[in-house]
Amino acid sequence: MTIRDKLKAQMFKVRIAIFAFWLLFVAGMVLHVGGANQPFALIPFLGFAGAILYSMFFIKCPKCDAPLGQVLNKLRKFNFCPVCGVSLDSPTQF
Repeated sequence: MTIRDKLKAQMFKVRIAIFAFWLLFVAGMVLHVGGANQPFALIPFLGFAGAILYSMFFIKCPKCDAPLGQVLNKLRKFNFCPVCGVSLDSPTQF
């Protein structure tokens, strides 16, 4: 397994969580009737925000522990870690 494969798997899981929390937030807003269901909109929003923050700061390079979440969310494909320069196509041995 390469570093890129590991990072892609982590980002896939986080994106699933982000989408699920977003759906729950929208459902909570739709079901909001007279203020009785207010926590049903707030709790998924906090989960959504937490998943985004996790993707930005806690998905890290296995060699130098630099956060790569902001880099991985870009549309451009990166081949190296911007901090330590390790190839993302090298096997995970760190």
